[in-house]
Amino acid sequence: MKTIPPSTDSVHTQAIDWLLRIRSGNCTETERHAFNIWLEESPSRRQAYETAQAQWEWMEPFKAMDFPARDAALRYRKKSPRRLFMYGAAASLLLALGLTAFMPNGWLGIPHTYIAEKGGHQTIELADGSSIELNTDSEVRVHFNRWQRSVEMIKGEAFFTVIHDAERPFEVRAGSGHIRDIGTAFDVYIKPDQVIVAVQEGIVEVQAFGKRELTAGQQLAFNDSGEFQALQGQDVAGLTAWRQGKLVFRNRRLDDVLTEVGRYHDTRVRLQNETLGKLRVSGTFHTAELDGTLNAIATILPVNIDHVGEHEIVLKSAASIYR
Repeated sequence: MKTIPPSTDSVHTQAIDWLLRIRSGNCTETERHAFNIWLEESPSRRQAYETAQAQWEWMEPFKAMDFPARDAALRYRKKSPRRLFMYGAAASLLLALGLTAFMPNGWLGIPHTYIAEKGGHQTIELADGSSIELNTDSEVRVHFNRWQRSVEMIKGEAFFTVIHDAERPFEVRAGSGHIRDIGTAFDVYIKPDQVIVAVQEGIVEVQAFGKRELTAGQQLAFNDSGEFQALQGQDVAGLTAWRQGKLVFRNRRLDDVLTEVGRYHDTRVRLQNETLGKLRVSGTFHTAELDGTLNAIATILPVNIDHVGEHEIVLKSAASIYR
Protein backbone atom coordinates (compact mmCIF):
# COMPACT_ATOMS: atom_id res chain seq x y z
CA MET A 1 0.00 0.00 0.00
CA LYS A 2 1.28 3.44 -0.88
CA THR A 3 -0.04 6.78 0.28
CA ILE A 4 1.17 10.18 -0.85
CA PRO A 5 0.32 12.80 1.79
CA PRO A 6 1.26 16.47 1.71
CA SER A 7 4.93 16.81 2.50
CA THR A 8 6.34 18.02 5.80
CA ASP A 9 8.56 21.10 5.95
CA SER A 10 11.76 19.06 6.28
CA VAL A 11 10.96 16.83 3.30
CA HIS A 12 9.90 19.85 1.28
CA THR A 13 13.20 21.56 2.06
CA GLN A 14 15.09 18.48 0.89
CA ALA A 15 12.99 18.43 -2.28
CA ILE A 16 13.90 22.06 -3.05
CA ASP A 17 17.55 21.22 -2.41
CA TRP A 18 17.43 18.38 -4.93
CA LEU A 19 15.46 20.43 -7.44
CA LEU A 20 18.07 23.19 -7.42
CA ARG A 21 20.90 20.69 -7.59
CA ILE A 22 19.40 18.80 -10.57
CA ARG A 23 18.72 22.08 -12.40
CA SER A 24 22.15 23.56 -11.66
CA GLY A 25 23.68 22.31 -14.92
CA ASN A 26 26.67 20.68 -13.24
CA CYS A 27 24.92 17.86 -11.41
CA THR A 28 27.08 14.71 -11.48
CA GLU A 29 25.94 11.17 -12.24
CA THR A 30 26.72 10.26 -8.63
CA GLU A 31 24.41 13.02 -7.42
CA ARG A 32 21.66 11.93 -9.83
CA HIS A 33 21.98 8.37 -8.56
CA ALA A 34 21.73 9.63 -4.97
CA PHE A 35 18.69 11.69 -5.96
CA ASN A 36 16.92 8.63 -7.42
CA ILE A 37 17.57 6.69 -4.21
CA TRP A 38 16.22 9.59 -2.14
CA LEU A 39 13.17 9.92 -4.39
CA GLU A 40 12.21 6.23 -4.23
CA GLU A 41 12.70 5.83 -0.49
CA SER A 42 9.19 7.06 0.39
CA PRO A 43 6.05 8.28 -1.40
CA SER A 44 6.09 11.52 0.62
CA ARG A 45 9.45 12.43 -0.93
CA ARG A 46 8.15 11.95 -4.46
CA GLN A 47 5.12 14.10 -3.67
CA ALA A 48 7.32 16.78 -2.10
CA TYR A 49 9.50 16.86 -5.20
CA GLU A 50 6.46 17.07 -7.50
CA THR A 51 5.16 19.96 -5.37
CA ALA A 52 8.51 21.77 -5.57
CA GLN A 53 8.53 21.28 -9.34
CA ALA A 54 5.01 22.65 -9.66
CA GLN A 55 5.92 25.70 -7.57
CA TRP A 56 9.09 26.30 -9.58
CA GLU A 57 7.31 26.04 -12.95
CA TRP A 58 4.52 28.33 -11.76
CA MET A 59 7.11 30.95 -10.76
CA GLU A 60 8.90 30.96 -14.14
CA PRO A 61 7.20 34.19 -15.37
CA PHE A 62 8.20 35.98 -12.16
CA LYS A 63 11.88 35.09 -12.18
CA ALA A 64 12.80 37.98 -14.44
CA MET A 65 10.92 40.54 -12.35
CA ASP A 66 12.57 42.86 -9.86
CA PHE A 67 12.06 42.11 -6.19
CA PRO A 68 14.15 43.75 -3.45
CA ALA A 69 14.91 40.37 -1.85
CA ARG A 70 15.92 38.89 -5.20
CA ASP A 71 18.17 41.85 -6.02
CA ALA A 72 19.85 41.51 -2.65
CA ALA A 73 20.46 37.82 -3.34
CA LEU A 74 21.99 38.65 -6.72
CA ARG A 75 24.33 41.28 -5.21
CA TYR A 76 25.43 38.70 -2.67
CA ARG A 77 26.22 36.12 -5.36
CA LYS A 78 30.00 36.79 -5.59
CA LYS A 79 30.42 36.14 -1.89
CA SER A 80 28.35 32.97 -1.78
CA PRO A 81 28.85 29.45 -3.10
CA ARG A 82 26.62 28.66 -6.05
CA ARG A 83 24.34 26.38 -4.06
CA LEU A 84 23.79 28.97 -1.33
CA PHE A 85 23.06 31.63 -3.90
CA MET A 86 20.50 29.45 -5.64
CA TYR A 87 18.86 28.77 -2.29
CA GLY A 88 18.73 32.49 -1.54
CA ALA A 89 17.31 33.43 -4.92
CA ALA A 90 14.69 30.68 -4.84
CA ALA A 91 13.76 31.47 -1.25
CA SER A 92 13.41 35.18 -1.98
CA LEU A 93 11.12 34.43 -4.90
CA LEU A 94 8.96 32.19 -2.75
CA LEU A 95 8.81 34.86 -0.03
CA ALA A 96 7.98 37.58 -2.55
CA LEU A 97 5.16 35.58 -4.09
CA GLY A 98 3.88 34.19 -0.82
CA LEU A 99 3.89 30.50 0.03
CA THR A 100 0.30 30.79 1.20
CA ALA A 101 -0.75 30.91 -2.46
CA PHE A 102 0.09 27.21 -2.65
CA MET A 103 -1.77 26.16 0.48
CA PRO A 104 -5.19 24.40 0.28
CA ASN A 105 -6.93 27.69 1.14
CA GLY A 106 -4.64 29.81 -1.05
CA TRP A 107 -5.23 31.30 -4.48
CA LEU A 108 -3.66 28.41 -6.38
CA GLY A 109 -3.23 25.37 -4.17
CA ILE A 110 -0.99 22.48 -5.17
CA PRO A 111 -2.55 19.17 -6.32
CA HIS A 112 -1.71 16.07 -4.29
CA THR A 113 -1.94 12.49 -5.49
CA TYR A 114 -3.01 9.65 -3.20
CA ILE A 115 -2.65 5.96 -4.03
CA ALA A 116 -3.78 2.71 -2.42
CA GLU A 117 -2.08 -0.29 -3.96
CA LYS A 118 -3.73 -3.63 -4.67
CA GLY A 119 -5.03 -5.08 -1.43
CA GLY A 120 -4.67 -1.72 0.30
CA HIS A 121 -7.19 0.47 2.12
CA GLN A 122 -6.17 4.01 3.01
CA THR A 123 -7.93 6.97 4.64
CA ILE A 124 -6.84 10.53 3.81
CA GLU A 125 -7.84 13.43 6.04
CA LEU A 126 -8.21 16.59 3.95
CA ALA A 127 -7.43 20.17 4.95
CA ASP A 128 -11.11 21.13 5.24
CA GLY A 129 -12.01 18.29 7.61
CA SER A 130 -13.40 16.06 4.86
CA SER A 131 -11.95 12.60 4.27
CA ILE A 132 -11.38 10.12 1.44
CA GLU A 133 -11.18 6.36 1.92
CA LEU A 134 -9.41 4.61 -0.92
CA ASN A 135 -10.24 1.02 -1.78
CA THR A 136 -7.78 -1.43 -3.33
CA ASP A 137 -5.80 -0.36 -6.43
CA SER A 138 -7.18 3.18 -6.40
CA GLU A 139 -5.80 6.63 -7.16
CA VAL A 140 -7.16 10.15 -6.74
CA ARG A 141 -5.77 13.62 -7.35
CA VAL A 142 -6.91 16.32 -4.91
CA HIS A 143 -6.73 20.03 -5.70
CA PHE A 144 -7.97 22.52 -3.10
CA ASN A 145 -7.65 26.27 -3.36
CA ARG A 146 -9.47 29.38 -2.18
CA TRP A 147 -12.45 28.89 -4.49
CA GLN A 148 -12.89 25.19 -5.04
CA ARG A 149 -12.37 21.67 -3.73
CA SER A 150 -11.79 19.31 -6.62
CA VAL A 151 -10.98 15.60 -6.74
CA GLU A 152 -10.17 13.66 -9.88
CA MET A 153 -10.74 9.92 -9.71
CA ILE A 154 -7.94 8.34 -11.71
CA LYS A 155 -8.92 4.73 -11.07
CA GLY A 156 -10.52 2.44 -8.53
CA GLU A 157 -12.98 3.29 -5.79
CA ALA A 158 -13.25 5.88 -3.03
CA PHE A 159 -15.66 6.79 -0.25
CA PHE A 160 -16.03 10.52 0.43
CA THR A 161 -17.16 12.06 3.71
CA VAL A 162 -17.57 15.76 2.95
CA ILE A 163 -17.84 18.82 5.17
CA HIS A 164 -20.27 21.05 3.33
CA ASP A 165 -19.15 24.55 2.35
CA ALA A 166 -21.57 26.52 0.18
CA GLU A 167 -18.82 28.98 -0.84
CA ARG A 168 -16.39 26.24 -1.84
CA PRO A 169 -18.18 23.34 -3.54
CA PHE A 170 -16.73 19.84 -3.37
CA GLU A 171 -16.67 18.17 -6.79
CA VAL A 172 -15.50 14.74 -7.89
CA ARG A 173 -14.67 14.06 -11.53
CA ALA A 174 -14.92 10.41 -12.59
CA GLY A 175 -15.08 9.12 -16.13
CA SER A 176 -17.49 11.22 -18.17
CA GLY A 177 -19.32 12.66 -15.17
CA HIS A 178 -19.10 15.05 -12.24
CA ILE A 179 -20.43 14.45 -8.74
CA ARG A 180 -21.12 17.54 -6.65
CA ASP A 181 -21.60 17.27 -2.91
CA ILE A 182 -24.51 18.92 -1.15
CA GLY A 183 -23.30 17.85 2.32
CA THR A 184 -22.98 14.10 2.30
CA ALA A 185 -21.11 10.79 2.37
CA PHE A 186 -20.93 8.86 -0.88
CA ASP A 187 -19.02 6.20 -2.82
CA VAL A 188 -17.62 6.43 -6.37
CA TYR A 189 -16.43 3.29 -8.18
CA ILE A 190 -14.83 3.40 -11.65
CA LYS A 191 -15.43 0.12 -13.46
CA PRO A 192 -14.25 -0.71 -17.01
CA ASP A 193 -17.65 -0.01 -18.55
CA GLN A 194 -19.33 2.36 -16.09
CA VAL A 195 -19.01 4.58 -13.02
CA ILE A 196 -21.15 3.77 -9.97
CA VAL A 197 -22.22 6.44 -7.47
CA ALA A 198 -23.86 5.40 -4.18
CA VAL A 199 -25.01 7.82 -1.48
CA GLN A 200 -24.92 6.84 2.18
CA GLU A 201 -25.91 10.19 3.71
CA GLY A 202 -27.11 13.55 2.43
CA ILE A 203 -27.51 14.52 -1.21
CA VAL A 204 -25.28 14.58 -4.28
CA GLU A 205 -25.82 15.95 -7.75
CA VAL A 206 -24.55 13.73 -10.55
CA GLN A 207 -23.96 15.40 -13.90
CA ALA A 208 -23.10 13.36 -16.98
CA PHE A 209 -25.10 13.45 -20.24
CA GLY A 210 -27.95 14.65 -18.06
CA LYS A 211 -28.32 15.59 -14.40
CA ARG A 212 -29.64 13.56 -11.48
CA GLU A 213 -29.95 14.18 -7.76
CA LEU A 214 -29.37 11.27 -5.38
CA THR A 215 -30.38 11.07 -1.73
CA ALA A 216 -29.37 8.66 1.05
CA GLY A 217 -29.76 5.01 0.04
CA GLN A 218 -29.82 5.70 -3.69
CA GLN A 219 -27.29 4.76 -6.37
CA LEU A 220 -26.90 4.93 -10.12
CA ALA A 221 -24.32 4.40 -12.83
CA PHE A 222 -23.31 6.14 -16.04
CA ASN A 223 -21.28 4.84 -18.96
CA ASP A 224 -18.45 6.41 -20.99
CA SER A 225 -21.01 8.34 -23.05
CA GLY A 226 -22.54 9.84 -19.91
CA GLU A 227 -25.77 7.88 -20.23
CA PHE A 228 -27.37 6.96 -16.91
CA GLN A 229 -27.91 3.29 -16.11
CA ALA A 230 -30.05 1.64 -13.43
CA LEU A 231 -28.44 -0.75 -10.96
CA GLN A 232 -30.22 -3.99 -10.19
CA GLY A 233 -29.88 -6.12 -7.06
CA GLN A 234 -27.46 -3.81 -5.25
CA ASP A 235 -27.79 -1.55 -2.23
CA VAL A 236 -25.52 1.05 -0.68
CA ALA A 237 -24.57 -1.17 2.28
CA GLY A 238 -23.44 -3.90 -0.08
CA LEU A 239 -21.61 -1.52 -2.39
CA THR A 240 -19.64 0.00 0.49
CA ALA A 241 -18.99 -3.18 2.51
CA TRP A 242 -15.34 -3.01 1.36
CA ARG A 243 -14.82 -0.37 4.05
CA GLN A 244 -15.18 -3.17 6.61
CA GLY A 245 -13.02 -5.53 4.55
CA LYS A 246 -15.98 -7.43 3.11
CA LEU A 247 -17.59 -8.15 -0.26
CA VAL A 248 -21.35 -8.70 -0.36
CA PHE A 249 -22.96 -10.44 -3.33
CA ARG A 250 -26.65 -11.03 -3.86
CA ASN A 251 -27.45 -13.33 -6.77
CA ARG A 252 -24.42 -12.10 -8.75
CA ARG A 253 -22.92 -13.94 -11.72
CA LEU A 254 -19.81 -15.93 -10.86
CA ASP A 255 -17.68 -14.18 -13.48
CA ASP A 256 -18.68 -10.81 -12.02
CA VAL A 257 -17.88 -12.05 -8.50
CA LEU A 258 -14.42 -13.22 -9.55
CA THR A 259 -13.73 -9.85 -11.16
CA GLU A 260 -14.51 -8.10 -7.88
CA VAL A 261 -12.49 -10.58 -5.81
CA GLY A 262 -9.56 -10.22 -8.21
CA ARG A 263 -9.25 -6.52 -7.42
CA TYR A 264 -7.72 -7.41 -4.05
CA HIS A 265 -5.20 -10.08 -5.06
CA ASP A 266 -2.26 -10.60 -7.42
CA THR A 267 -3.35 -14.17 -8.15
CA ARG A 268 -5.34 -14.55 -11.36
CA VAL A 269 -8.56 -16.55 -11.01
CA ARG A 270 -10.22 -17.68 -14.22
CA LEU A 271 -13.02 -20.00 -15.27
CA GLN A 272 -12.70 -23.18 -17.29
CA ASN A 273 -15.47 -22.01 -19.62
CA GLU A 274 -17.99 -19.20 -20.10
CA THR A 275 -20.90 -21.38 -18.97
CA LEU A 276 -19.57 -21.41 -15.41
CA GLY A 277 -19.64 -17.64 -15.38
CA LYS A 278 -23.44 -17.72 -15.50
CA LEU A 279 -23.71 -19.48 -12.14
CA ARG A 280 -25.10 -17.26 -9.38
CA VAL A 281 -23.44 -16.42 -6.07
CA SER A 282 -24.88 -14.97 -2.86
CA GLY A 283 -22.92 -14.41 0.31
CA THR A 284 -20.49 -12.25 2.26
CA PHE A 285 -16.76 -12.79 1.86
CA HIS A 286 -13.59 -11.24 3.31
CA THR A 287 -11.52 -9.21 0.85
CA ALA A 288 -8.20 -10.44 2.27
CA GLU A 289 -9.04 -14.17 2.18
CA LEU A 290 -8.78 -15.44 -1.39
CA ASP A 291 -8.56 -19.13 -0.46
CA GLY A 292 -11.45 -18.83 1.96
CA THR A 293 -13.60 -17.09 -0.66
CA LEU A 294 -12.88 -19.69 -3.34
CA ASN A 295 -13.45 -22.58 -0.94
CA ALA A 296 -16.81 -21.11 0.03
CA ILE A 297 -17.77 -20.71 -3.63
CA ALA A 298 -16.73 -24.30 -4.34
CA THR A 299 -18.98 -25.41 -1.47
CA ILE A 300 -22.11 -23.72 -2.79
CA LEU A 301 -21.48 -24.18 -6.54
CA PRO A 302 -20.56 -27.25 -8.64
CA VAL A 303 -16.96 -26.14 -9.22
CA ASN A 304 -13.52 -27.40 -8.24
CA ILE A 305 -10.39 -25.34 -7.55
CA ASP A 306 -7.28 -26.09 -9.60
CA HIS A 307 -4.01 -24.33 -8.69
CA VAL A 308 -2.23 -24.34 -12.06
CA GLY A 309 0.59 -22.03 -11.01
CA GLU A 310 1.92 -19.90 -8.18
CA HIS A 311 -0.28 -16.97 -9.22
CA GLU A 312 -3.03 -18.64 -11.25
CA ILE A 313 -6.14 -20.58 -10.25
CA VAL A 314 -8.76 -22.15 -12.51
CA LEU A 315 -12.29 -22.92 -11.38
CA LYS A 316 -13.45 -26.02 -13.25
CA SER A 317 -16.78 -27.74 -13.53
CA ALA A 318 -17.11 -30.40 -10.85
CA ALA A 319 -18.68 -32.71 -13.42
CA SER A 320 -15.51 -32.63 -15.55
CA ILE A 321 -13.53 -34.71 -13.03
CA TYR A 322 -15.76 -37.70 -13.74
CA ARG A 323 -15.24 -37.60 -17.51
